Amino acid sequence: MIKNILFDMGGVIFRQNSEEAYRRFRSMGVNTDDYMGEYGQKGFFLDVETGKIDADEFCRRMAEAVGRESVSWEEAQYCWLGFIRDVPVDRLRNLLKLRGEYHICLLSNTNPFIMAFTRSDKFSDERKPIGDYFDTLFCSYEMQAYKPNPDIYLKALAADGMKAEETIFVDDSLKNVKAAEALGIHGLHVAPDEDWMEKLTELLRVCNG
Repeated sequence: MIKNILFDMGGVIFRQNSEEAYRRFRSMGVNTDDYMGEYGQKGFFLDVETGKIDADEFCRRMAEAVGRESVSWEEAQYCWLGFIRDVPVDRLRNLLKLRGEYHICLLSNTNPFIMAFTRSDKFSDERKPIGDYFDTLFCSYEMQAYKPNPDIYLKALAADGMKAEETIFVDDSLKNVKAAEALGIHGLHVAPDEDWMEKLTELLRVCNG
């Protein structure tokens, strides 16, 4: 019986616009090929998403990488927020419906710049922060673990007393889904920006008999 559902964020909760993020970083002088990938980051971009460095250190390293004296927190956040195209209200309302029956968690490779925005009332058209739609937010930089490393799934399960066999994980990265499945979690792979509610409802029906 399924009791818990974990959701990725980019491409699953908000619709993603990677090219806009890359454009913003490039406009600052960042060679995005050195630091950014479709489903994960590299170098100091990865370090801020795994909690090895904080936001201020990220700004310092970004300034160093582009040959500037400084990069402000606001400038760095503006670049990161290029990833967010929009946040479909129907997905948020589906999360609230699911919370009536299941323990709903976010499980995301993310960073303090994006989460500062999502944790504010600017996140949704309903003027609610992301925390209003989830029971728990599991963020890579706070957990110091990164999908698809097994640690992030195991830490999330342990933190909320969840059992793998009672849990579904929804992500648009197949390697992240397979990593969860290797631990006994039920995986649901969806296409980036796909409306997942119908597929999730069917998987819940199958899992719950």
